[in-house]
Amino acid sequence: MEVKIEELVRIIVNEVIAELSKKGVAVNPHSLEKITSHSAASQTEFCETIDMKNYRSPVLTENHITMLHSNVREIIIPKGTVITPGARDAIAKRRLKVNNSH
Repeated sequence: MEVKIEELVRIIVNEVIAELSKKGVAVNPHSLEKITSHSAASQTEFCETIDMKNYRSPVLTENHITMLHSNVREIIIPKGTVITPGARDAIAKRRLKVNNSH
């Protein structure tokens, strides 16, 4: 399996943010927006923008969804993005909100 360095960095950053959030540290990087915070015992939920700038015609795949941190509850994708059937199933399974108004 080959993972691009950008994807690896994103995964690591998401893990660090999740750990910091558990410790009560507020972190708000530009690619993640804190959208919901429950009691101190619960995890923080995030919204993540999926970068499609390198796509001529943006396509959201199941792999995009499986690579998201478990705390992500909403994804932002460009308007007109094609969502594959596998991605639709993964979105439904994780109960993600899809925002494609950008």
